[in-house]
Amino acid sequence: MHRPCLLFSLLPLLTFAASSTWSSPPLSGRGLEPPRSGAARRRQASDTPGRQRQHHDAVRSIGRGGSDGDGDGPEGERSSTYHGSYIVREGDPPPARQSLAGQQQQAVQQTSTSVAAPAAAEAAAVPTTLAVATSTSKKISNLQERTGPAVLALAAVGILLRFAGRNGLIALVLLLQVGMYSESTSVVERHGGGAGQAIASYGAQKWWWFATAVVATAGRTLLIGGGKVTGDAAGLISFGMAAAGLVGAVVSLAAVDGDDAPEVYRRYLGGAASCHFSLLFLIGQSSFWINTAREYGLVWVLFPALLVVVNDTMAYVFGVLLGKHKLLPRLSPKKTVEGFAGAALSTMAVAVPLLRRMSAGSEAGNLRRHAVALAAYVSLVSPFGGFLASAVKRAHGAKDFGEIMPGHGGVVDRFDCQVVTAPFVYLYLRNCVGEAGGSA
Repeated sequence: MHRPCLLFSLLPLLTFAASSTWSSPPLSGRGLEPPRSGAARRRQASDTPGRQRQHHDAVRSIGRGGSDGDGDGPEGERSSTYHGSYIVREGDPPPARQSLAGQQQQAVQQTSTSVAAPAAAEAAAVPTTLAVATSTSKKISNLQERTGPAVLALAAVGILLRFAGRNGLIALVLLLQVGMYSESTSVVERHGGGAGQAIASYGAQKWWWFATAVVATAGRTLLIGGGKVTGDAAGLISFGMAAAGLVGAVVSLAAVDGDDAPEVYRRYLGGAASCHFSLLFLIGQSSFWINTAREYGLVWVLFPALLVVVNDTMAYVFGVLLGKHKLLPRLSPKKTVEGFAGAALSTMAVAVPLLRRMSAGSEAGNLRRHAVALAAYVSLVSPFGGFLASAVKRAHGAKDFGEIMPGHGGVVDRFDCQVVTAPFVYLYLRNCVGEAGGSA
């Protein structure tokens, strides 16, 4: 009598157990989980709608049988089993859950990567540091190589001027003019397809033009100063030489025959233009040394020349030690802003005491003014003579104009800034000091 009542009372409980068994995933699929805290239960409650949607979508996908196209069932379908948080297809292993030890290992790997990145960057910077140190060492070695020949050259010039005086300076200037003209024209001929290969008489014409320029500049001063000819006679002589050179050039061009005549003309005219540019820039300006020495004395030739030496040397020193910003990288890659500024300050600093030393007994006020004026020109303008010479070398693919001095190159490489200074010194003295013999 009590058994039907007992079964009837247990019927709801059995029904709930049966429904739970039918709808719940097996424990073997999920694995046993530890009890969740209150915060975890609240997060699970908030995620329940999304998980229910994933559950229904997965059930519908299982009902359709999936569609990977690589199974054994109809249309390449394979059966799948839903395990609560993932779906496993038939024949595939379930995804492995990452253990606590695996999570710790992954964190260690990420930490190692974050530490190794700066170390790798530091290691990559080591070759750059070594390259900078090597470059600086090479520049210092080059400076030491340049110092010896420069000291010997200055000593030789000092001995020459001490024993030969003004005449020794005039002979030195004429010798330098021959060397500068030969180097500058040879660079153009050697690297630019010179005109000497086109016209046989080009070499003789080149040196005829040189003689004409010397007679018209330094030769005129020497002839007039020696009292041998008048100024008008000297001008007539130089003009006659120029006219003879013009006739000879035209006759040589007219003798060219053949289909390649336009190419021969082009090469000849290019060579002639380079020769006349060298005559104007090198021979014409350097002739002012002779005028200055004859009218104002050797001091006003040597003092600006020493300022140029100081400026050039200190530009190299400051460039080696502090140079970081290129001044004119396309023309002269080794020149820096720091070298230019440091050389200017150094030149201005030594100008006044140097001139006082070389001109003992002169008025101090005038010496200070003259020293500052010449030092300013040497610092701001004279270096551009070197930049122009660098442009000529770049245009013809030459490293130096010559090899007469180890570490310095040729004559033009050493006197490109000096020749720019020579005419300014003479014109400044004519305007600010007065006629020859005036008080300095």
